[in-house]
Amino acid sequence: MDALAAITLRRSTGRLSAPGPTAEQLSTILDAAACAPDHGELRPWRFVILEGQAKDDFGQVLASAYLERCRAEGIDPIEGKLEKERTKLGRAPTVVIVAVEPTAGAIPTIEQVSAVAAATQNMLLAATALGVGSMWRTGEPCYDPHVREALDLPETALLLGFVYLGSAADGVLDEIRPSRVADGSVSRLTPGAPPR
Repeated sequence: MDALAAITLRRSTGRLSAPGPTAEQLSTILDAAACAPDHGELRPWRFVILEGQAKDDFGQVLASAYLERCRAEGIDPIEGKLEKERTKLGRAPTVVIVAVEPTAGAIPTIEQVSAVAAATQNMLLAATALGVGSMWRTGEPCYDPHVREALDLPETALLLGFVYLGSAADGVLDEIRPSRVADGSVSRLTPGAPPR
């Protein structure tokens, strides 16, 4: 599949079934991620792959982090929300946690975050090109220090999300969407005209 086809066919697919990507496909997806623009070649991305029992184990981390947030806010946990945290990684056979581990120095952190966001988009496009369904999810766990600590990431690290990978329902990755560029979201500066 060519790049433009992968871009126009990419979909966020909430529920993904087995099989997940093969080891070779996952390697290709991560290699594509690492081809993202990266000012200073700092490689600020960190990818943590969860499959099988590791997903279940990390679900316990998400549930514990939720309980800790409830305690900190002085609210009672909601049993349904607790169960959702515990089981949410089961929405796909493979989950890749994407983090930024910025390097202090001349390259601003925002540029390093942008590099990892670009790497994540590359990951989604590579998955689509390989016929693998994908979904980039965020939420409270991305901003929770307990989740970051469980991943053994430094305090300066940021979690950009959880990329779910697996098999999408038939036909989901086949429909090219019409243009999604909103009216007014594109403008052109005329030479000599002052910007508004």
